[in-house]
Amino acid sequence: MLLFVLIQACKKQQPQMTTEVVNPCDCATEVVADFDMLEISGQTGGIFEKTTPTDTILKNKSVRFLAKDSTAEYTWYIGSEVLTDREVVRYFDQSLSGQNIPITLVVKKDPNNACFPNDDGYDSIVKILHVSQFPIDNNPIYDYGSIDGTYRVKSEHKVDSFDIVFYTTIISGTKKFNIENYDGNGSNCINQADIGDIVNYRQIGAKGGTSTTQCDYIRGNIHNRLDGVTEMNFSFGSNNVNASYYYERTYLGRKLN
Repeated sequence: MLLFVLIQACKKQQPQMTTEVVNPCDCATEVVADFDMLEISGQTGGIFEKTTPTDTILKNKSVRFLAKDSTAEYTWYIGSEVLTDREVVRYFDQSLSGQNIPITLVVKKDPNNACFPNDDGYDSIVKILHVSQFPIDNNPIYDYGSIDGTYRVKSEHKVDSFDIVFYTTIISGTKKFNIENYDGNGSNCINQADIGDIVNYRQIGAKGGTSTTQCDYIRGNIHNRLDGVTEMNFSFGSNNVNASYYYERTYLGRKLN
């Protein structure tokens, strides 16, 4: 019996053989021009820079244009400018408010003609960047446009969806992040939380209340994504993520008005 066990234990496992043929073109792509438009909040190019993918920006803001292909030759046409870096940043002042700015990118690189015999290695794309008329200062209301309004959202902490209202005000020169029914239980945060470190057309943040007893020390942001979904990410309670009364929530939904 012992001999049988030893023999079984010494058997070598034979590798499984496969006849599958790998197609070298499965991971290949044609030469395609595409790029992201990223509205910048904070110090441009610095550690405090915050960006939001967008098609519309607040006036007096900078935008980072980034080609998705990292291995091509690039030609940008922005107004009268012609630029050749993969990534460019441009500032759009209030004189452009209400205007649609065409942004053109042309890319060129050696094509993979083995996989795409008709690819000429050249492609171009035009995207439109809209410079909004926001923000509008109607003291004490400070209107950021797309962000202000009513949202219907769903969170794991509630069985049913619930409505949230967001707007901003200016109190003693400080912009406030006002949000009604922020927990789905009727709690409001009015003129307590400050606007945070990201202020873009599609995304705005909250720094938190003046103490943990006001607004549950709400921090986070509201983001109206390009795909039409609103995503809200908030943390509540202590600044210390290890504290027993610190918790995080993500709300997903849509803007009603």
